[in-house]
Amino acid sequence: MKKRTMKLMALLTASALVCTCVPFVAYAEEAEATESDAGEATDADASASDAAEAAYETTETDGGVITIMQAGANEVLVYYPNDNISETSAVKTTCTAPVFMVFGSGKYDTDTASAYAVESGLAALAAENGSSVVFVNPVGDTWSEEDAEAYGTIAQLINDSSTDSSENGITVSANYLTGETEVKVVGTQSRIYIYAENEGADYVADVALKTVEAATFWGGTVNVTPAGVTLSGLSDTEGVEENDIPVVSIGNSEEANAVLEENCGSVLTVDAADYTAEYEEVIGNNRRQAGVLLPIYDYAAEGIVETVETYTVETTEDNASDAYAGTEEHPISVVTYYAEDLDVENGNVPLVLCFHGGGNTALFEAQATEWPLIGKENGFITVSVDLHYPNCTAGEIVELIEQLEEKYSIDSTRIYASGFSMGGCKSWDLYEQYPEIFAGLAPMDASYEPAVDSYGNAVENANSDVIVPVFYVGGETSPLEELPSQAEKLVDRLSNLFEVNQVTKEYNCSFDAQDEWENSIWGVNGDITYQVTDQKAFLDSTLTVELFQSEDGNYYTAVANASNQSHEVYARNSWAAWDFLSQFSRQEDGSIAISEVTYSLSADDGSVVDNSYNVEAAE
Repeated sequence: MKKRTMKLMALLTASALVCTCVPFVAYAEEAEATESDAGEATDADASASDAAEAAYETTETDGGVITIMQAGANEVLVYYPNDNISETSAVKTTCTAPVFMVFGSGKYDTDTASAYAVESGLAALAAENGSSVVFVNPVGDTWSEEDAEAYGTIAQLINDSSTDSSENGITVSANYLTGETEVKVVGTQSRIYIYAENEGADYVADVALKTVEAATFWGGTVNVTPAGVTLSGLSDTEGVEENDIPVVSIGNSEEANAVLEENCGSVLTVDAADYTAEYEEVIGNNRRQAGVLLPIYDYAAEGIVETVETYTVETTEDNASDAYAGTEEHPISVVTYYAEDLDVENGNVPLVLCFHGGGNTALFEAQATEWPLIGKENGFITVSVDLHYPNCTAGEIVELIEQLEEKYSIDSTRIYASGFSMGGCKSWDLYEQYPEIFAGLAPMDASYEPAVDSYGNAVENANSDVIVPVFYVGGETSPLEELPSQAEKLVDRLSNLFEVNQVTKEYNCSFDAQDEWENSIWGVNGDITYQVTDQKAFLDSTLTVELFQSEDGNYYTAVANASNQSHEVYARNSWAAWDFLSQFSRQEDGSIAISEVTYSLSADDGSVVDNSYNVEAAE
């Protein structure tokens, strides 16, 4: 075996996709769902819409619309500003839309809430980010023990599914499990920013300046600790616990500030409120993922061009979406990223496509995976495809690539794709239907059975002999099926991958005989095993990568299990995937060329030092 040096990218934080960002993950459903099932779902949604009028009331007000609804025992007023970017953007903003939550001294009505939103600048911030300002009223005249559950209850009402239709920042749908009508606020739980005054500030200090958990739709809890808090008129700090929350303290006492500084992640003290400036400086710079506070990347500041683009493709016969099935053509909107100094007109640069999870968005996928940052570091274009599921087939993605090649100087031998959840299934679609186009693929956290596409339909002439470099990742603690130990379809997928990539090691594992497996997760051990530990964000998670040799002596097949990772995106996985995929190119004759990069670790102690992601040889 050739001895080469494995390159591990030095950089940056890992990110994760909170489970509730994918509320109804299609790959977890049975592929053979019947038309009657779909009809029942449609009827349920219609019933939910019929019940909507009784669930809330809407009033037009200064500069926007206010929706009044109940969150448990508390009344909530949702101010949705006019000229909202969510109405004009070519890509969905739901999964990146912050929720600005206001707790005052007493109760707001439509007039006082509207005036506060506009005069404070929160209305403008909400409009710029595709979101709303949420005013929470106490049960009584002011905050008391009756309101103890108010914050957690309201956090549960935040809905960031890109597939749910909304009006004035509100979604109304039937609960997938119970069929009951649910009225929710558009936004993401990962970006809850609280603004509280006087008695409201005391309430927030007591219930939200600490770790806060809320229930998920599939059981268990999700962390809904706010990603930023602004407090004024704070007098009671007794309930504050140690936390990582960035806080802006406006005109509070030295005693109160001392408690905040001792317990909170960071504290900015100011004499007077300037919500816009404070948002740009502190509050709006973080999001929370699986409980961990992570940065929100300002791509312009990072020296990265970020452009929303829309292309028109011919609709393929297998497009089964409600929006485009039967049409002659339809739009595909994407977000394109590349370094400012990268020559995308004459540079012949690689291309990486990334596909988000079901119910998610292109904007969030780019943030969570860090593919734009990896692209800047390594000189490639990243294109994050919006609403690819359920709107875009594999054939339409190929036409998108052709149009991207017309606009940009793309190296046709170095085209790659990666995706999470339903985006992982889309990556498998490309593996099976158009393998000759790609130099490598990194599907993550999902698979259908081989020869079944992401719509659950059989694939004719599925790839059986075109070798495709693949880097697959699954989360060990996911409630959904991502690893062979979790589902037979993953056993079948791995068996298929071994056969197509001509892996020398036999894969004849039976899902029902796991007690006989030599590897408790994959069934068989890799010919080479190494580990990638997350040094920046999710410190308790380790990615164990198994490499399998093919008949020609090369390693085209990598599968990896991530410890302590649920159904989430960790950016560490993207960096590790690129380290593997970057060595491959697809030549004009269809063969795979490999650069001088392999998996022998360079340091004497079996590790690579001075990297954000540390790599160690596994025994």
